[in-house]
Amino acid sequence: MSKLYITDFGARPGELCTASIQKALDASTAAGGETVVVPRGTFYTGSLNLGTSSLELEKGAVLMGSANIDDYAPIGYDHAEMGNVRSLIYAVEAEGIRVYGEGTIDFNGDSFFTPGDFVVSPSKVPMTQEQIEESTLRIQRRPNQPVIFLRCKNVKVEGVTLRNSPCWTLTFCECQNVSVRNLLIDNSLSIPNNDGIHITGSRDVIISGCHITAGDDCIAVTGITDWDVPSENIVVSDCILKSCSKAIVIGYMHSIVRNVLVTNCVIRESNRGFTIQTSSQTSLVEHVRVSNMRIDTKIRAGNWWGNGEPIAVFATFHNLGNRQEIPQRNWPINIRDVHFENISCTAENFIGVVGEGNNMEDVSFSNISMQLKESKNLAIKGRIVDIAPSPNPPEAPDDDEEYWLLMKDVDGVTFNNVTVPDFRGKKPKAHIVPPEKH
Repeated sequence: MSKLYITDFGARPGELCTASIQKALDASTAAGGETVVVPRGTFYTGSLNLGTSSLELEKGAVLMGSANIDDYAPIGYDHAEMGNVRSLIYAVEAEGIRVYGEGTIDFNGDSFFTPGDFVVSPSKVPMTQEQIEESTLRIQRRPNQPVIFLRCKNVKVEGVTLRNSPCWTLTFCECQNVSVRNLLIDNSLSIPNNDGIHITGSRDVIISGCHITAGDDCIAVTGITDWDVPSENIVVSDCILKSCSKAIVIGYMHSIVRNVLVTNCVIRESNRGFTIQTSSQTSLVEHVRVSNMRIDTKIRAGNWWGNGEPIAVFATFHNLGNRQEIPQRNWPINIRDVHFENISCTAENFIGVVGEGNNMEDVSFSNISMQLKESKNLAIKGRIVDIAPSPNPPEAPDDDEEYWLLMKDVDGVTFNNVTVPDFRGKKPKAHIVPPEKH
């Protein structure tokens, strides 16, 4: 199949080329879905509809997002959390398309934020200027789904660099048969919601060999766009991740997520390592295996979610910032058949497992090495498991002991072969609050 170069349609380096690039994509779609090529050089653009085209970025090519929000027209999709979607690149109900190559997509995300305009959240202790500057920047108008594939099949995103996103970087919404391999995603550590990869309501997804740095979640698997459409059959492997929030999160609010394998990943300097997050009664995460992981946490000041927990598993009611109705469900179990094995952690806070009404079953931790370390920011929130957006986070006892685990209101969780070295000259303990008997 032949390739179409955007320069043959009038695109020129250093100029705003939206119309020219769209002409190339439209010609490709009309021809049955040829590949459109971005050659070496920096080409500025607003919203681009891939249609049924693939997009190749050659080595040295930079597709640069416009700094003008008016260059991003709404694509006609109303996102349950983000509202009218504005994207740099999007595809709707396409099949068999690729975005690939050795080039870069630069979203120009810094252009949509005011430098130094930080949102400073409440703190238990006075915050230094350094801590204030670890907070999120204040949200302004921005492209809110920079790359989105909506109801697409057989999609591949491979090899490219994605950088400086103003919001969710790469989203697959109600897609099937997705392959994401060998991406470098390099985002600001100050911009909120700039998730690396977000899978929502999609199935049969492989994410492998990616190196992701993000202010917000590196990889999220949820059902956030439609609570009745599950995300299922997801494999994440061989990735290196760094986040100011959660490096990997499975579930959120009323999502249904099942059949997830996460293995051979390195999580470094993240506010939280691995999270399973469900809302009691209305959500379900099941059949998850997490193995052969190296997790390191570093607590970030500011209003990021997480508090240095290497692993946090919680099922507590939360409903935030989403215009869908709460599903009418009354499920007694919200997390089940979840197993962690061969995990090495260095962390500034304890592992957290928090339920509500004893709503977990068959959850296990095996062969866990847990090394606590000093933290300059733990005092900001205190020794809690951050279960935001749920209220009333559980807190460790106000004593001089050290803790490697805080577990509350669950019975169906087991620990086998957990190694915890001394910290500050003490043997860390497990603080367990059993479910109340009724």
